[in-house]
Amino acid sequence: MTEVIEAEPALRILRRELAGPLVENIRRGETALSPGVLQEDIAFYLDPARFDAEQRALFRSMPIFACLSVDLPEPGSFRTFDEAGAPMLLTRGKDGKVRAFLNVCPHRASRVVREASGKASRFTCRFHGWTFDATGACIGIPDEGNFCGAIGHQKQLAECPAAERHGMVFVRSAPGPEIDLAAHFGTFDRDFAAIGFESAEVVHSDDIHVQANWKYGLDTFFETYHLNSLHRETFRGLFSPICVFDTAGPHHRYTFAPLGIADWPGMAPVDWPLDLIPLQYFLFPNTIVSVGSTSASGLTINIHQIFPSAHDRFVSRLSYCALGGLKSPEHRADVDAAYLRARAALVDEDYSVAAESHRGLLGLAPGTTLPVGRQEIGVQNFHANIARLVG
Repeated sequence: MTEVIEAEPALRILRRELAGPLVENIRRGETALSPGVLQEDIAFYLDPARFDAEQRALFRSMPIFACLSVDLPEPGSFRTFDEAGAPMLLTRGKDGKVRAFLNVCPHRASRVVREASGKASRFTCRFHGWTFDATGACIGIPDEGNFCGAIGHQKQLAECPAAERHGMVFVRSAPGPEIDLAAHFGTFDRDFAAIGFESAEVVHSDDIHVQANWKYGLDTFFETYHLNSLHRETFRGLFSPICVFDTAGPHHRYTFAPLGIADWPGMAPVDWPLDLIPLQYFLFPNTIVSVGSTSASGLTINIHQIFPSAHDRFVSRLSYCALGGLKSPEHRADVDAAYLRARAALVDEDYSVAAESHRGLLGLAPGTTLPVGRQEIGVQNFHANIARLVG
C-alpha cells in the first residue's frame, strides 16, 4: 500500500521560511532596528490641516480594506461602508463580482441604503423613491416624465473602484483606475494567499471610540518596546523583544519571537514548533492583521482597522476571526478568551494611554519634538510613509 503524505499547510511553509531569520536574530541577540532616532514634531498629531490632507491623500485616494469576502457571502449580499471618506455601498452581483458605489442618490444626494448589511436585489432611496439594482443602475423613478428626459446621465449610482483577492475586499472612494491588489500587496501577496482569509468566520466585532489622533493609535501596534511595561498584566512574557521586520511598499510585516524561542538555535529546523510563530501585517494606511499561534483547537486572526473621525479622535474596529470556521467548543473558547483579552488591553491600556498622551501633547509648546527610538522601527517606517505621501 502506498503511503499518503499529507501536504504541509501553506501557512506553515510561510512560517518555516520566516523562522530562519528570526532564529538567526535570536542566535546573535539582535533585533530589527532603525538606523537612528526620529525626532517627530508634535504637529504630526495635532495639526487639523494635516488631517484634511491625510483624508485626501490616504483615505480617499488609496485602496482601503473594507471587509472580508465572507461578509458578502452570496449574490445579493450588501454592506454599507462609511469609513473611507465618503458613504459607500458594497454589493455582490449575480455574476459574483463585488462592486462599490457612493451610497448617495444622484437626485438629491440623500443616503440610499441605511441598513448596515443584508441581502437585496434592489435599493430604494426613502427621500423620493428612486430605485437602483445591485449594479447601481436606476430601475425606477416616480413621475420620471416630469424630468423631461434631462436626467439620462444621472440614473446611475456613482461607481467606485473595488477589488477582491485572497478573501479580502478593498475599495477606493474617489473615482479612478481599477485597483490592482496583487501590485498593491507586493511581496506580501503570497503571504495573504497562504493565510487563507477565504475560510474566515467572524466571531466577534466591535467599534471602540478613542479621543486621540489616529496615527498615535496606530503607533502602539508598531513597536514591542511597551509590552513589558504597559501590558505587564496581559501580554508580558508572551513574546521575546526580538523580531524580524520586513516591508513591501508602504506595508510592513513583523515576525515575532514566541515564548521559548531561546531554545530553537539548539534544535534542528525540522523540530522548530513553527505553528507558534505569530505574524503581524500592516496594510497601509490603517489596517493591522495579526495571525496568532496555531493551537490544538484552531487558528485565530484578528483585524484592527483605525478610522479617523477628526484630527483628535478615531474609531478602532476590532474583528476576531476563526480561520476555517469554529471547529469545536474548545476553539470557540480560545477565540472568546483571546478577544476579551485583546479588547481589554486595547481599552484599558493602549487606548487609555493614547487618550492621556493626546491631552499631554496639547500642553506642550509648539515645535516640541518627541524621540522615536531605533527599536521602534515600525513607528519610524509608518511616519516616513506618511511624510512621503502626505508631506
